Amino acid sequence: MIFWRRALCTTAVLAAAASAWACGEDGGGAQAAECPRSNPECKEIATVEAGAQAVVKRRCVNCHGDDLSGSVTKLPGIADTIQGDPVELYPPNLTDDETGIGTWSDDTLAVAIRSGIDEESQALCPQMTHYSQMSDFEVYSIVKYLRDIPKVKKVVPRSVCPPTKTKEQQGSNR
Repeated sequence: MIFWRRALCTTAVLAAAASAWACGEDGGGAQAAECPRSNPECKEIATVEAGAQAVVKRRCVNCHGDDLSGSVTKLPGIADTIQGDPVELYPPNLTDDETGIGTWSDDTLAVAIRSGIDEESQALCPQMTHYSQMSDFEVYSIVKYLRDIPKVKKVVPRSVCPPTKTKEQQGSNR
């Protein structure tokens, strides 16, 4: 049964690559490697290399930094208050189990990237871009990449982004 699912997924990838080639694309882009979202088995062919490309494509480093270890400096260019409540956005560390993403499962990370929901079923700050249309292949490739990159121990202050997360709800830093 698993053999046939993987064969189907591989066929879908090859069909996407052929389609990209026919459309004049070089076949090396994300479109050629993506699986149909309707096939959940496609997450099994996710790769670290595709994750690295997706992180660049999605510009994750713009907020989380070149090494994806987050920022201890508040993000500039964000409103200081929302309806009178302070806003303090600190992109979290995505690299380390202790000071970063913790022990989040691959599926929990995928949900956070796609839907903006954290490991406690709470909404992430709305300023975090959510990629609801991201394919299983791309999101799980990003997860594999995050698991593969060097770990950086850096404690990042928790963000305050009302009305989702207030200063009182955040408590102390990690």
